[in-house]
Amino acid sequence: MERVCMRYGDGEVSFPLPGGRKVTTLSAKPFPPIDDLPAAFHRAITDECVDSPPLSALLTAGDSVTLVISDITRFWMRQDMIVRLLMDLFERIGIPDERVTILVAVGTHRKQSEEEMRRIVSPDVYRRVRVMNHDCDAEDLAYVGTTRRGTRVAVNPLVLGRKVIVIGGTVHHLMSGFGGGRKSIVPGVSARATVYQNHLHALDPHAARSNPAIGMGVLEGNPLNEDMLEAAAFVNPAFGINLVVRDGQYLALCCGHWRSAWEKSCRIVHAAFGVPIAEQSDIVIASCGGFPRDIDLYQGTKSLLNASQAVKPGGTLLFLAECREGGGRGRSLYRRPPGVPPSAVARALAKPA
Repeated sequence: MERVCMRYGDGEVSFPLPGGRKVTTLSAKPFPPIDDLPAAFHRAITDECVDSPPLSALLTAGDSVTLVISDITRFWMRQDMIVRLLMDLFERIGIPDERVTILVAVGTHRKQSEEEMRRIVSPDVYRRVRVMNHDCDAEDLAYVGTTRRGTRVAVNPLVLGRKVIVIGGTVHHLMSGFGGGRKSIVPGVSARATVYQNHLHALDPHAARSNPAIGMGVLEGNPLNEDMLEAAAFVNPAFGINLVVRDGQYLALCCGHWRSAWEKSCRIVHAAFGVPIAEQSDIVIASCGGFPRDIDLYQGTKSLLNASQAVKPGGTLLFLAECREGGGRGRSLYRRPPGVPPSAVARALAKPA
């Protein structure tokens, strides 16, 4: 009798598969992990930069730097290791710790606790520099422009007038094609109203359904992605660091121009994780891969949608997700509690351009 073991929260769930005539396991393609991260990182920010000079050539000792990083829901990318390497680089260049701010791109997610911030940047870095949560409802968010699709973009002031370095993990994304890259700006450090306007492009403007132009792995012609790219261009980060990670191991580092390097990482992710399905099955059993991928249902639905592609119409889908934080904060993007007025930023963004 075949037995299956799948990740669930911080642990695993194991169960037998009695009577299964044919059991197929879908796994990512073999891809060698990086065995020397410091050396690979050095190459990625120097000789291997995509459409950009080496990172050290873009920085001086007098610069103020903002590192935009992801929250605990993306901790699978282990960005703390990259942050430590960046701090070593800043020290060699002569940038003092007090000129470095780490901004957690929570978007409309909940704010990170002090312990979570310490974890996602490493305890040593947390002691050295200022680490802040972005607040999508803050009063001091700065308007930077309106996209051609009408999204009025307001962002955290810490990504303006400073050298901005965005760090993100690239994955397939159910709406924007791929996560990471430009998502560090929108939704990462943008106003709630900006995120709302951008995410509306995931809906079909003519019917009560998802926009048929969006989807996993779809970038060209995807209105959500194209609107995000245009919004991020208003900020124009100085440098992008894109991480391709599997099971806590780095597979690739794509660094350089915030857009070009990210697009290269998308191609690598699709080659490594874009697994074709030979035939749909009667029964599909899927796990998110454990914490933090299954921290809440909002994050877990990404795995759920992937799994749904493999099940026959009328088939059965068994989905494992711990959801220790329940449904998640993402749902609040579209629902404002009764009696709570929109923020001043949202009112300002609602005005005609």
